[in-house]
Amino acid sequence: MSNIHQFSSKDAIQADASRWISAMDRGLSKQERMQFQHWVQQNKAHQDAVFELAQLWDELSVLNELSSLFPNKNSINKPARREINFSIAASVFAALLVASFIFVGIEQWPTTPQEQAKYSKIYRTKVGEQATFVLPDSTIVQLNTNSLLEVAYTKNRRQLILSRGEGRFNVAKDAARPFTVMAGDKSFTALGTVFNVQRNAASDLELVVTEGKVMITDPSVAVNADDFVQLQSASNDTDSVKKINASIVISGEKALIKESITKPIKRLTQDDVQRDLAWQQGMLIFNGESLSEALQEVSRYTATRFELADPALASLKVAGVFKAGDIIGLLDSLRINLAIEHERLGEHIVSLKHGDHS
Repeated sequence: MSNIHQFSSKDAIQADASRWISAMDRGLSKQERMQFQHWVQQNKAHQDAVFELAQLWDELSVLNELSSLFPNKNSINKPARREINFSIAASVFAALLVASFIFVGIEQWPTTPQEQAKYSKIYRTKVGEQATFVLPDSTIVQLNTNSLLEVAYTKNRRQLILSRGEGRFNVAKDAARPFTVMAGDKSFTALGTVFNVQRNAASDLELVVTEGKVMITDPSVAVNADDFVQLQSASNDTDSVKKINASIVISGEKALIKESITKPIKRLTQDDVQRDLAWQQGMLIFNGESLSEALQEVSRYTATRFELADPALASLKVAGVFKAGDIIGLLDSLRINLAIEHERLGEHIVSLKHGDHS
């Protein structure tokens, strides 16, 4: 039991609480009620998180369920007037949305420092699946569809290999053990960071940093604890960074690596960040992408493949917000907004063509 508590960060607890709130909204089975009561009683932080979220969840079914399970808890009575912190509320409902399709993996972790220092495991997701995992050091990893991640922790280094797919890394601070994600022929070393790495092909990569900064290097560059302390205050103009041909990407910036070459770093708007990271809420956002690009992105989340009966369709511009993997919603939107009809050619093949304008 203590193993779970030790590595349950605030984010992980909130994610679990969100999952339970969502489950209560649909109705708990007898077994789920017992599991939920056990989870709440494990840790006061669990109890506080679930009751705080319940106050923001505008469904009597949830409050009634909590009242029946915990009759002595007074704080679940919804006050008539209450000021709500909307930044918290936004994160809560994002977490609730994520909880509806993401499994949060909390395991029986190694308990001694020696065991934790030597930890290795492979994490994977299937096509259309997304998952969140809490690593032994409390780092939170969220994997997107069809991803494969190898984790190897040693006494002096935390090294991960993203063999395919995409991941978000909320890195726990440990100056004695630098945290590096290797993907393709590049390495991404966290310098106090939350960041997202997407591997599109063997040498095509995308990096988005939302907190702190990340250093991009060749995999042959090994960052040790002494290097890490110096690099935390480094920039792209620092001699030590230039010497190893590295690039520093800071919060709110994006780096594209095409054919092993790091393109000029781009400063992102808030809309850019939301679009690039919408998958973390189970959504896809398009804002002027070509239909061919949009279909390529949609195909990452489903076994369905698309064929264009008319090549001219490929350049049509697409805009909208879609739930990842919702093929029916996408096809309806294309029909309504672009007069594009579809025909199923098999279980997993959809042909798109211009609609009849008569």
